[in-house]
Amino acid sequence: MQVMGILLKLKENFGQIWKTGASDARVLKQVFPFFFLDDRKLRFRYLISFILVIATMLLNAGTPLVLKVAVEKLTSIDNSTGVSILSVLLAYGIIWTLSRVVVYLREMVSERAIARSMRLLSIRIFEHLHELSMRFHLERRTGGIVSAIDKAQAAVPEIIWGLFFTVIPTLIEVFIAMSILTYLYGFTYGWLLLVVILTYILFSLYGMEWALKAQNEFNKHHLAASSRIVDSLLNFETVKYFTNQEHEYAVCDNVLHKRELAEASYSIRAEMIHAIQGLIIGTGLTIFTVMTGLGVMRGTLNISDFVLVNGYVLQFVRPLDFFGWIFRNLRKQLTDLKLVMRLMDVEPEIIDKPGAKELIIDEAKIEFKDVYFGYDKRRPILKGVSFAVPENHTIAIVGPTGAGKSTISRLLFRFYDCSGGSVLVGGKDVRDVTQQSLQRLIGIVPQDTVLFNNTLRYNIGYGKPNATAEEIEKAAELAHLIPFINTLPDGFDTIVGERGLKLSGGEKQRVSIARVLLKQPKIYIFDEATSALDTKTEQLIQENIWEIAHGTTTLIIAHRLSTIVHANEILVLDDGLVAERGTHNELIQQGGLYANLWEKQIQGEVIEEELEN
Repeated sequence: MQVMGILLKLKENFGQIWKTGASDARVLKQVFPFFFLDDRKLRFRYLISFILVIATMLLNAGTPLVLKVAVEKLTSIDNSTGVSILSVLLAYGIIWTLSRVVVYLREMVSERAIARSMRLLSIRIFEHLHELSMRFHLERRTGGIVSAIDKAQAAVPEIIWGLFFTVIPTLIEVFIAMSILTYLYGFTYGWLLLVVILTYILFSLYGMEWALKAQNEFNKHHLAASSRIVDSLLNFETVKYFTNQEHEYAVCDNVLHKRELAEASYSIRAEMIHAIQGLIIGTGLTIFTVMTGLGVMRGTLNISDFVLVNGYVLQFVRPLDFFGWIFRNLRKQLTDLKLVMRLMDVEPEIIDKPGAKELIIDEAKIEFKDVYFGYDKRRPILKGVSFAVPENHTIAIVGPTGAGKSTISRLLFRFYDCSGGSVLVGGKDVRDVTQQSLQRLIGIVPQDTVLFNNTLRYNIGYGKPNATAEEIEKAAELAHLIPFINTLPDGFDTIVGERGLKLSGGEKQRVSIARVLLKQPKIYIFDEATSALDTKTEQLIQENIWEIAHGTTTLIIAHRLSTIVHANEILVLDDGLVAERGTHNELIQQGGLYANLWEKQIQGEVIEEELEN
């Protein structure tokens, strides 16, 4: 019964190894296209690398044979000429030297191929992440994604070197050596070498599976620690506001402590495996040494045979001893690569229809027809919203917090698709055209402006990457940024910090306005564009917004009602429905929700002006 239990346990373990191996194979299959893309230079470099790998294997297999001949001639010097002995010795030296030189040539050729493969993989991951939906980026932690990408970039060269330039060539060399030993000395020597190698490999696979559990635990805690630290640093101001530095230190130390324990557990398991691997190779070497030594003593073998057999065994001691590290590293890199491959498996929620055409419009008109939408199906946001923004008109949308105002802009920009009804631009459903052509026509100033950690010039110029300095300065002037920029020692070359943290909320929004002015879209969306500005600055920028809006199609989503009194029409959203619509004066006369909001805000603005004065 105990034997059956052991056999069942072994079957279960090897079944798990097989399943894991199949999973690793799937990861490699996903990554292979990035190694061998339709790029002539890349494929040519890999071809040359593999030819050099084959040359290395043949030279390594031939070196002990040539050494055997040299020993035979030296031990029977009376029957050998000086020329033949010298020729064999030179041949041995040349073959050994060539085997080393070819290895370095292979590395020189393959380095550029691997670097290009890394670049192609990195840009494809980057491209894929930008193709994913807004929902994905809101739900995932950026720190964790960046950490996964960093690990993938490190994994690619390790996998190529470990698998294609070490493991596979060494196994082929073992097969060649086994064939030579079998041919010269019989099955005992050849199959003994095979048994030693197979024992080593099977134990390594089993041991790696055991160590992998600890590594997965470490990866989990490593990602958690990285994400927590990034999250804390991004909320630097919030930490300071609540003097929670000690709390942050304690929380971070806790996740780092868990990572420390997981890393130590993995390292101990890995070293134990490495020690047993050394024991297996050492045992095999001892058996071969004793067998060949006894053969020489009995007269069935000579010294050259002893040199040949031990030459092959010793030739594999170093690579196989190195296999322990390679197997651990390969499993680690494949595990790390799986994290990114999972990202690559995520399908974009918003995609262009097959055959979608570019959006070319004769009339910059916006229409929402009976639109339904909810970020969560269990909680609808819009419940049948219908309205139209004719060309060259300005429509404002107002309402209480959570009424669905900003959702309107996200649906129009097609960050999400409505679950019912349709959104049309220029009379065409936004789902029937390419996303890029739609988004090129729309310029948006969001409520929360996030800037690149670059200069003011770069952030303004992002609206039109090929813009001239004069165009950038003109956009900054229209957004009333010039007086502020003139106070900066570095002017337009001032670095704004990560996410624009060196600028105030109002300054960031003015940069955002300048950026969208530079884009010169056919449709403008101002989503709470002046919410972070003081009253005076808001009035200045509001004048510019109305100047921009004149003669263009503009949608203004506003919290401050004083900023939209001149709109052609005002829509009042409440609980996902258009509760009221009309001009400012018409809505005031109705005495409904808009009138109540207006009254409250007017009282608040009067108090604000009194405080400022």
